[in-house]
This record gives sequence, structure tokens and C-alpha cells, in this order.
Amino acid sequence: MRRLRTFLLDELLLAQATPGFVLCVGWAVMYEIYHEDGSFYTTLMQEILSGDGLFPYFLISAVLMAFPVGMVMDTVREILIERWLTLPRRGAAAAPEAFPFKGLLPRRLPLERFEDRYALYRHARVALLIPAKASGNMAVVLVILLVWFVVKIVRMSGWHVYSLAFIIGTPAIGTGIVATLAVRYASGLAEYRRLLQEATAAAGADAPIAPTGDTPPLPS
Repeated sequence: MRRLRTFLLDELLLAQATPGFVLCVGWAVMYEIYHEDGSFYTTLMQEILSGDGLFPYFLISAVLMAFPVGMVMDTVREILIERWLTLPRRGAAAAPEAFPFKGLLPRRLPLERFEDRYALYRHARVALLIPAKASGNMAVVLVILLVWFVVKIVRMSGWHVYSLAFIIGTPAIGTGIVATLAVRYASGLAEYRRLLQEATAAAGADAPIAPTGDTPPLPS
């Protein structure tokens, strides 16, 4: 019998650690440090690069912070987008079951067939759900950085410092990337839910229903 693994390292690395690392680096790039009562300023990344030997320590700290920050971003995405806003909506996939294999619980499915269903579930997570979650988490990170960029430009009167092409082009390109990631997230999540619903429906249709011990005997 094959061992059924439940821990997915690729989900932790792709869907959580990568967006967390991008947010940590973006925070260092955009965080301002003011000097001499605000007469001039630099960013935290500029201070790190100009410091003697600080960059390796920054990379180590960013890698260590990527995992908890990514988990927070993943939780925010799931609670805010999927549960509160109930997005994305696409046909029957808008209201999935809370547990993907809930339809298998009241039936005694043979172990060999359960392993096949579990292998399909793992394949669906790796091929559909994990890339979708990574796209959604990265879209949330980019939205945070875009809002921070606009606030920073307005607060420092950036139109006196940066060119108009940079001020307009950066949010435009960022919005396009966010829209692309959002479409990828919605399509991948809807396809994952559809596949699980079809697999659960098929398992419920052909699985024999066995009587449980709590069922009272039929009168003779």
C-alpha cells in the first residue's frame, strides 16, 4: 500500500514563501528613511546596499520571514476573497463543499479505489490549486505595493522628482499584471473545484452504500 502524504512542500514554497519573499523585498525597497529632519531621505534597500556587508543578512532575514509572511497573505486571500466575498464565481463551482471528499465519508469505499481518488486529488492540487493560490497571493502582494506606491508618490510630491512616464506607467503595468494573475487565480480555482465535484459525484454514484452499526434492524 502506498503511503498517503499530506504535506505538500511545493505548496509551501510556491504559493506562500515566494509571495512572502516578494513582499519583504518590496517593503525594503519602498520604505523611506528620513535624515536631518526630513531634508533628504533614502529607502531601506538603499541603506542596506550602501552598508558594509548588510545585504547577505538582509537576504537571510527575507528568506526566514518569507514563510510566515506568505502564510499570512495566504490566509488573508482565502478569508477575504473566497469566504467573505465568495469569489471567484463560475457556474456550479461557486459553492463547493467544505470538505472535498465529504461524499465519500458515509460510504465504505474500497481502499484501492480510495487511493485512486486521493491520487486524483493530489494531482488536482499540484496542477490546478497550487498555481492558482500562488497567483492569488502574488496578486494580493502587488495590490499592496501598488497602493503603497500611489501613497508614496502623493506624500512626497513625486511628480517633481520622477518623470510622468514612470508615475503613470508603473501603476498601469502593475494593474495589468494584477489583472492577469487574478484571471489565472479565478480560472485555476474554478477548474479545481469542478474537477473535485465531478470526482466526488462519480464516487458517490458507484460506491456501494453499506449499513452502519447504528442502523436498526429491519422487522421480520
